[in-house]
Formats: sequence, structure tokens, C-alpha cells
Amino acid sequence: MASTDKHHKLIRGIGLDAKTIALIWKLAWPVMLGQALHTVLVITDMWFIARLGSTEAAAAGTGTSLLGVIQVLPTVVAAGVVALVARYSGAEDKGMIQTIASTGLILSILIGAVVTVGSFLGLDGLLWIFGDADASVLDMARTYVGIGLMGLPFFFYNATSRSIVQATGDTKNPVKIFIAANLCNIVLDYLFINILHQGIGGAAIATVLSEVVAFMLMTRLTFKNVFEGRLEVLFSHLKLEISMVIRIVKIGGFAVMQMITRPFTGLIMYRLVLAQGVAAGAAFGVGGRFFNFVFIFLAGLGTALSVMVGQSLGQSDLPKAKRLVKQGVLLATLNMIVFSIPFYIFPHSFMRFFVDDPEVIRIGVNYLRITYTGVLFAIINTVFGSAFSGAGDTFPPMLASLVGNWAVKIPLAILLTTLIPLGSDGVWLAIGISVAAEAAIMAIWFGKGKWQHKKI
Repeated sequence: MASTDKHHKLIRGIGLDAKTIALIWKLAWPVMLGQALHTVLVITDMWFIARLGSTEAAAAGTGTSLLGVIQVLPTVVAAGVVALVARYSGAEDKGMIQTIASTGLILSILIGAVVTVGSFLGLDGLLWIFGDADASVLDMARTYVGIGLMGLPFFFYNATSRSIVQATGDTKNPVKIFIAANLCNIVLDYLFINILHQGIGGAAIATVLSEVVAFMLMTRLTFKNVFEGRLEVLFSHLKLEISMVIRIVKIGGFAVMQMITRPFTGLIMYRLVLAQGVAAGAAFGVGGRFFNFVFIFLAGLGTALSVMVGQSLGQSDLPKAKRLVKQGVLLATLNMIVFSIPFYIFPHSFMRFFVDDPEVIRIGVNYLRITYTGVLFAIINTVFGSAFSGAGDTFPPMLASLVGNWAVKIPLAILLTTLIPLGSDGVWLAIGISVAAEAAIMAIWFGKGKWQHKKI
């Protein structure tokens, strides 16, 4: 009992509210668990590929960067349904939730089909953005992306259905499915790469098949949770309501512009990195996977905050929404303090786990240390961005992302690799500074308080 009292005193001493934390944690921990396993998957995936060689590692990083841009597009639907479903969950309007869900799922399927076909037809044009990168790297990246595109329709559907279920307050079951799909991916990675010797293409095949597994499981869960497991309820709402499409896209449009900006400019950054050599490309591809660890907690926190803020506004409980944001900032800060230890003190160990090339390790260590300094500002971007998302006010995060990435990151990276020849370190500096710039804009806009009264 005495230890429990000390624990609560410690929590209060650093400004945390135990009751609010408990509410956040209830929704956050399943997402964190899923994100943690996904991080293990991503690391395992890269480990298998990196064992094939530095060229394969660079190609996988290149292909992942390109797919990362395309895989942001479901946000145009997912962000809209999160805000709307959370708001109507707070108001306990089941009929509207079902209408939003059916419209969102149909819309995601249609958009997913169009994007998939377009990406297949324009694959060579998409790879053009990497410029004069090593030819063998681009050839392998073409294989990786070409196979990966087959999983896009399922990815679109899965992203939307997961958002719908989570916005109702059920974060556990979507994560169980996420975990199952990721375990499937790891097993298939081993099968296709190590047993069947399919190389980098094997990793892409494993990912596609895992998306198919997730699709089947998410369809069953959505039918049960949202449509009460009754076909008559599903069919009565199974239509594309144009008015609802407009509401979803109005919210999701700004969100997808924000979300796509970072990976799209990331492609340009990858081009700048590859211009510094294969070693820099490999370091970027390997080192970038480690930052997933930082965002395990932030992903869970962000999901919980967006849902809870949306529900609080649906209940017209503004003080609760503000309290959630304050506690979110404190929790995110603690997370970043913890991860400063491995990224600043033990980066060599992280890099050596994947590669033996001394040059790749040297560049990767600089990447982890320099970039993490800027990533510290993700505290503001995550928490305030989640509050904006829950409120359905997706313009401020979009504005911050556009300025930080297009006006700061790209020009600065070009400057620091050409006029001021800092090599790959110049790219790392540009990334860090751009995150800080985004945070400054988010903080200013959040302080205006307009998100509190957003009508959706």
C-alpha cells in the first residue's frame, strides 16, 4: 500500500493525472502493442534483406519510401471516418456510425482500385524521382514495389476498417488482427527469403499475403462490431451517400495532404541521400527503421487522444478534451527522454546489428544522433496533431507539414549537400530542423483554440 502511495505521489509530482492516464492507457496500449510488433516486423524484414547485401538494403529502403507515399492515400478516408465516428460515438448515434462506416468502406475500395491501377501503369515514372541512383538499386526497388502494389487494395480497406472500429472505442480487436497479420508476415519472410530464395521480392510477397489475411479478419470484425453481425443491418446501409462522402473527404482531404507530404518529400530526400553513395542509402534505410521504436508509444497515444478528444467534443465536454491534451504532452515528453539514451549513447550497437560495413555504420550513427535531436519536437506534432484530428480540424497539421517539409526540409537539404557540402549529414540536419519547424507552427495554431469549436 505504501509503494502504491509513493507511485501516485511520483505521478502527481511530475504533473500527471492518474485517472486521465488510465483512460488514455485503456485505448493506447493495444495500439502500442500492435505498433511494437509491427516494429519488430519492420526490423526483421530489414534484417533478412540486409543479410543479402548493402545494395538490397538500399533497394528495400528506396522501395519502402515509394510505397510509403502511396500508402498514405487511405488517410483521405480514414481521417474523416475517425473524426466522424468518434464524434457520433460520443453522441451514441449508432445509425450514423453505420452510415459513415458503409460509405467509408465503399469509398476506400474505389479509391484503392484506382490508385493501384494507376501506380502499376506509372511505376517507371514513379521510380524516376530517384534520379541517377545506382542502377542495381533501382532494378531491385522496381521488383520490390511492383510486387508490393498487389497488396494496395487490401491495405486501403484495412486502414479504413481499422479506423472505424478504433473510433468506436475498440482498440483491442483491430490490434489483435494487426498482430496476427504481422506474425504471418515474419513467418512468410523467412519462407520466401531463406527457404525459397526469392530475394528482395520474397519480402514483398510476404507483405502482400499478410495484407490479405488482415483483410479477411477486419471484414469479419467490422461486420460484427459496427453492423451488429446482422446482414439486414449491413445491406440497409450498404450504399455510397454523396453527402457523407463530401463530409469524409472534407476532413480527410487536408489530412492526406499533410500525411503524404512527409513520405513524398522523403522520396526526394532519398534521392539526395543516394547521391551521396550506396553506403548512405543503406544507412538511411537501416537507420530509419529504428525510429519506429520511438513511435510505438506515440502511435498508441495519438490514436487514444484523437478518439477521446473526438468523443469528448461529441459530449460537449471541452474541459476533458483540454485535460487529455495536457496529459498527452507530459506522456510524450517522458517517452522521448527514455529514447534519448539509446539514440545518443548506443547508436553503434544498433547499426552493427544489421551491417558490418564500417562506412554504413559511421553514416548511420550520425543519422540516428542528428535526426533524433529534431524528432524530439514530435512531442508537439503528435499530441496537438491528434487533438486536431479528433476535432476534425485537419487544416493546421496540413499547413505545418507543407511548410516544414517543402519550405524547410527540401531547400535546406539541397543547400547542405551542394552549396555547403556536408554530405549525408546535411540531409540529417535538414530532417531534424524541419520537424522543429512543424512543431512551431502547430503550437502557434493550437494556441488559437479554434479546434475546440470545429463543426463537422
